[in-house]
Amino acid sequence: MHKNLQILQDASALARYSAQRHQVIAENIANANTPGYKARDLEDFKSVYTDHRFDSRPIEWRAIADPGAAKASPNGNTVSLQQEMMRGAQAEGKHEAATLIYRKAIDILKMTLGR
Repeated sequence: MHKNLQILQDASALARYSAQRHQVIAENIANANTPGYKARDLEDFKSVYTDHRFDSRPIEWRAIADPGAAKASPNGNTVSLQQEMMRGAQAEGKHEAATLIYRKAIDILKMTLGR
């Protein structure tokens, strides 16, 4: 029954996106001193999710070259630790919002069922 509730699917997709974005951010931070490393980010959630929202298979979020990457340092690296920390905080906020939406939707279902 819960698989047909769009709000749960939306919240689940946002949580998965946020978790994967954290992974990409961590990879960027780990390579902050790697010569020639180009910062990456995930494609925008809204545009990708809107295009694939009603597909039956799970969405695969792709890491792409970061369009807002910092200017390359002399060794060619485009990672800005400050920018990555800001993105990490944004991703954390979206993940918390997704889990809150999910919990509240479950609470409403429980109330509806009288539990």
